[in-house]
Amino acid sequence: MIRSLFQRSITLFMGLAAGKVLSTIIFILLARTLLPESFGQILFLATFLQIVTVLADFGLVQWYQAHYEKEKDHFLFHRILRARLLTLIVSAVAAFTFLTLTRTFPHPVIVLLIFTLLPDSLLSIGDAYYLPRQKTKAISYKNPSRMLIILVGYLLTQKFFNLEIAACLFLFSSLITAIWFFPWKVLKDWFSFNLMESYETLKSSATFAFLIVTSFLYARSDSFVIQYSLGSGALGIYGAAYRYLESLSLLPTALAQNLFPLAARKGFITATQLQKIFAIMAVLGLVLATGLYFSAELLTTTLLGVNYSAASPLVRVFSFVVLLFFINSPLSMVVQSSSLVKKFLPFGMINTLLNIGGNLFLIPQYGIIAAAWMMVVTELTGFLINCLFVLKVYSPKNT
Repeated sequence: MIRSLFQRSITLFMGLAAGKVLSTIIFILLARTLLPESFGQILFLATFLQIVTVLADFGLVQWYQAHYEKEKDHFLFHRILRARLLTLIVSAVAAFTFLTLTRTFPHPVIVLLIFTLLPDSLLSIGDAYYLPRQKTKAISYKNPSRMLIILVGYLLTQKFFNLEIAACLFLFSSLITAIWFFPWKVLKDWFSFNLMESYETLKSSATFAFLIVTSFLYARSDSFVIQYSLGSGALGIYGAAYRYLESLSLLPTALAQNLFPLAARKGFITATQLQKIFAIMAVLGLVLATGLYFSAELLTTTLLGVNYSAASPLVRVFSFVVLLFFINSPLSMVVQSSSLVKKFLPFGMINTLLNIGGNLFLIPQYGIIAAAWMMVVTELTGFLINCLFVLKVYSPKNT
């Protein structure tokens, strides 16, 4: 089981890695040609799209995986599609209102961003279809497709590239990828929209929604605080360092996506198997974290230019976060897919509030380095919480 889990995880990781290689090429090109302020604006545009999409997903992907083995009903996917349509409408209105009132972006960029939410919703909900069917190849091609389109678009427009063009490329890449990625054959008979059914589905997925949203806000709230307290220039520096943390977190992300539907089957993953997975991830995390720490200067000042020299100490701090990401990943997925998920939720929310509160208090006073150290602190507290609940999951009362 462990071998097949890692084989599927590696397949997904290779696709994620290919997409990340392409996005890293784009990232380096942008960082070397744009000042941190302009670079920060584009990073925040991408971050805002991710946050709205995750909020609107409302745990439906995880809810579907948790129920798939029990029901295996063709119309179960229709339920999450109908519910996702409802959250798409609500999220689009909310995003448009927020961005217009705060004047975060020019109006044409806001309009393009709102249109991008539709194909992004199809791409995210498509993961729910493929993951429990163990069709990881389709998912592995998704990000490379998007990044390749953006890269080609950038190369064609680099002489006059700006925020508006970036927004156009985000929309076009998501739309083209959704055309081939989404399982359109399942749309038959799903159009009979039922508002009460969608409400019940969202009510049922709410626990997963709170888990995913809290963990995502935990990972992205720092960008919001930096953007609105220190400006796009500081976010450009921070984003340059954060990019390497994102890249190295691909393997634990791939493992988590493949582990969740397995862990959702009661008793399928034993304590011994979890210990083996944990040991493998700890060794991999230590190797990658060490490499990141000692290559910080190379990855920032040397590769991106002197404008990004301030990102070097951030990369060193993020090396500790990489290790914690790796060891936390299998523990958190086992807990979140267990019957203790509702009891775990308040602890996850407290840890997220600790991160957000720390960022709000420390970043204006100590700058972007405080955000990096705040992530280390809350990853450590998250690790302790996960350990506590893993012991409960495998206690005699729950086995």
